Amino acid sequence: MINIDKQKEKNLLLKLADKIDNPELKIEYLLKVKDLITNEPSTSISQPYTLQKIFQRFENSSTQNITLQDLQKEIKDTKQELQKFKQKTKKQITNLEQILLHKHSCSSSSDKEGEQINPIENHGETSTKFINLIERITYQKWHVNITITIQDSFKLRTIALIDSGAQMNCIQEGLIPTKYFEKTKQKFSRVNFKVTDVHICNEGICIKQSFILVKDLDIGIILGQPFLEIIKPFKVKTKGITTKIFQQKILFAFNEKPITKDINLLKTISLFKEHYVNLIKTKENHLYSMKQEISNKKLEHQLQTSQIKEKIGLLKNNIIKNLCSDLPDAFWHRKRQLVSLPYENDFIKQHIPTKTKPIQITYELMKYCKKEIQELLNKKLIRYSKSPWNYTIFIKLDKKHQD
Repeated sequence: MINIDKQKEKNLLLKLADKIDNPELKIEYLLKVKDLITNEPSTSISQPYTLQKIFQRFENSSTQNITLQDLQKEIKDTKQELQKFKQKTKKQITNLEQILLHKHSCSSSSDKEGEQINPIENHGETSTKFINLIERITYQKWHVNITITIQDSFKLRTIALIDSGAQMNCIQEGLIPTKYFEKTKQKFSRVNFKVTDVHICNEGICIKQSFILVKDLDIGIILGQPFLEIIKPFKVKTKGITTKIFQQKILFAFNEKPITKDINLLKTISLFKEHYVNLIKTKENHLYSMKQEISNKKLEHQLQTSQIKEKIGLLKNNIIKNLCSDLPDAFWHRKRQLVSLPYENDFIKQHIPTKTKPIQITYELMKYCKKEIQELLNKKLIRYSKSPWNYTIFIKLDKKHQD
């Protein structure tokens, strides 16, 4: 089982090399994989097998009993193997991420302003195999440095996010004084005020805009569609957004460089991580099952002791004697009560031929019972009993209420 998992790991590592296009990175990756495989200590020594030895092994395994010490040793070995496996996995994932970061840095540094990437020209081999294949993505956050001016009395230099998906220009509450706030009619969540007389200044050119005040923004200022409508037409390049206002060229420079990621390499690393996570879960489940088996073995060992056997025997005899008896009065001692009936001189409780507990009732309860009995008699649902042990014997009557 362990050797099969290791062989799968080696095959997966070798398949990852096919996803790397850069020859230098591919050689570097293969060298690291070679070091990992060659430096790995061998856990088993292969020896020749004979058919007779194989049959003997299966015959012995059928009669061999697993002891508590064997399970404890197996748990210890599994823990050590799992720890080494996690360390090795972490090291391999770190190497892959370093290769990915190195490839991203190389691709980002090679990009020039105004240069368009043509994936068909750079990767003609893959384009012949697939149609509309996305091999890499390039993204960039439009963070720019701006200066906002309000009524020529307040200035703030900050970082803004240019977002073409935002319908309004937004500013976070707390960045500007409250004396510039105005009530707004826009119905947005957590929006109560707006700021109208705001100028966005860059390279000596100021653009008048209005903002709504919003709470809990990730970034202080968002320049949305109203701002982009003013600076149209504009061009987006690697360095930033360029436009012309009053025949003057203005550049809103981006603070961050574009980042390029290889889709295939990202997918391969994701599958690589998922494969190792599943292997680790399998080993952890096996470890948990062995721990459960150890607890069961300990319980079986405790049940074999003389003290436990003696207690089990006493409990068994007690159940047979008290719960499994066929005698009709086996459970009478549980319902035993003391009842005094002073108005019956010749009353003897042992002569009651029933297991029902005798009770004393009040006059009100007796009156209610008589009424219920009479209704049942009228409906012919019951009849008078001829038994000498009727209910009148068990009713206590006061002298003034006796009939």
